[in-house]
Amino acid sequence: MNILIFGVQGSGKSTVGKYVAKKLNIPFIAVGDIFRRLREEKSELGNLVKKMIDQGMLVPDKPTMRIVNKRLEENDVQGGFLLDGAPRNLHQVEMFEKSPDLLVLVELIEKEAVARLFNRGRIDDTKEKIATRISWYRDQTEPVISFYRDKDVKIVKVDNSPSEETVRKKLDVLLEEFKRN
Repeated sequence: MNILIFGVQGSGKSTVGKYVAKKLNIPFIAVGDIFRRLREEKSELGNLVKKMIDQGMLVPDKPTMRIVNKRLEENDVQGGFLLDGAPRNLHQVEMFEKSPDLLVLVELIEKEAVARLFNRGRIDDTKEKIATRISWYRDQTEPVISFYRDKDVKIVKVDNSPSEETVRKKLDVLLEEFKRN
């Protein structure tokens, strides 16, 4: 099963995604984690990623999707995957070489998401950069969700405001429903 997970930054996508991937026994792939590893490499791509992240910018679409598509060719994902962080805009959708079976939308009110981002303490979580990333999500990523909705890809919405235990119980029910359909 190929799953894409979406949600505004700070909504808890990674926590939800890791849980769903574990329940379905598929790899959890976070583009941000790949970028953070690349950022440490002394290579042309590593330098580009470092520059973009340090400036609070997005890595350009072509290298992003080249990295994503290459990762999705590896043996461990042939039975499915859960992907966090791509495709993040309609241009990336055009370059995406896989078709999703399911979209997971992690929902959280923006004020709570921002508070969570400040609490995690990453260097790129400044007030300005958070506002910019939220704006990018609204302007660029929400149309991706609409695109897949129009293609009749199944969408599961997860309210991530309750406790982690409550969210996991809800996810268990949603995943069982999806498996039956």
